[in-house]
Amino acid sequence: MKRIAFLLCTAAMLGTMSSCTSDADKTIRMVKSEVDMTRTLMVSSNTAADFTFGEQTVSNVTSATFKNAPEKGTLTITPTSADYFAQEPISVDFSGKSVVALDVQIAKKPSIEVSQEDMKNGQVVTNDAENQELSGVTASIAVPSGTTITGNTTSPFSIVAFAPTEGGQWMTRGESDGDASVLVLRCAADGAKFSEPVTVTLDIPESDGLDLYCMSEDGQEVLPLAEVGNSKRSVKLSHFSDWITVMRATEENAVTRGTAGEEISTFTISVTKDVPVQISYQSKTGAVWTGGTKSTVVTNYLKTKVGKYVVSTKTETYTPTATGTMTYRVHQPYSDNSYKSGTAKFTARVYSAAYAVFEQPQGGHSGGGGS
Repeated sequence: MKRIAFLLCTAAMLGTMSSCTSDADKTIRMVKSEVDMTRTLMVSSNTAADFTFGEQTVSNVTSATFKNAPEKGTLTITPTSADYFAQEPISVDFSGKSVVALDVQIAKKPSIEVSQEDMKNGQVVTNDAENQELSGVTASIAVPSGTTITGNTTSPFSIVAFAPTEGGQWMTRGESDGDASVLVLRCAADGAKFSEPVTVTLDIPESDGLDLYCMSEDGQEVLPLAEVGNSKRSVKLSHFSDWITVMRATEENAVTRGTAGEEISTFTISVTKDVPVQISYQSKTGAVWTGGTKSTVVTNYLKTKVGKYVVSTKTETYTPTATGTMTYRVHQPYSDNSYKSGTAKFTARVYSAAYAVFEQPQGGHSGGGGS
């Protein structure tokens, strides 16, 4: 009986040792076999348009997504309605990024126009209510008494405002690295010149203290955008064309790039040896305002200087080397940055692309690893 008991015990031990080497209990390694490296261009606008990028065209929509996009190219935009201004082409350069997102403000032609004679007699022209809502700015033009107009003496006066688009013709770095275009002013009559400078006034809510100035379309003229109280600014122009409002700002923690961190999410999946597993997760990129001065021009600054905030989906395929349960974590890096413009300050969380990591077991019979 003792011999039988010994043999049974030995068999049990051998059985246990055998189970330790089964596929189900082997350390699982996840071998990356495929990554979605396609480039995606995402475009949104305030009105329907035809969008063309590369060999792809999407018609009569307010948003378009171009997958498998070329690394560099030109985006053309044609508004569906003739009531909107024609758009200049936009240069797109992915520069190693997998997603580029653009917010395009297409300005509607003005519904308010004032004759030159009435302007010289003291009437003021403003942008219409629809444009005020689009741009977040109320803009007006006043002509001083006795002004002589040359260059364009017949066209009526009007003004519209809109945000520039990254890569567009109005994107200028301004006078220093921290500067960025935040607003475009389309002043008509285009080409008009004045013996006495006309006054353009902008009512930009919550803009007190911000360092703003105006730059001519060709970048040759830089004019102060003076504060006149209650979030209003004014500039004196000697001629009309498109004028660009630029914000001068500095990143206060530029050396450290702000307080770095990660948003981490954990997921668990069951895997089978040699059967590919596809995982998809969200990735945030761009800037989100988090505090301080909040004005439409601050929002535009973050879009054009840092990048529009966008959430996209990344997809990766792995092949497990054994069967079992795997845990992976999605890491979403970010930096909390502080900015100063004039006497105003604001903060933003700036996201860079997320990535996934499979856990590597620390001994035992289960766990995983990634490569």
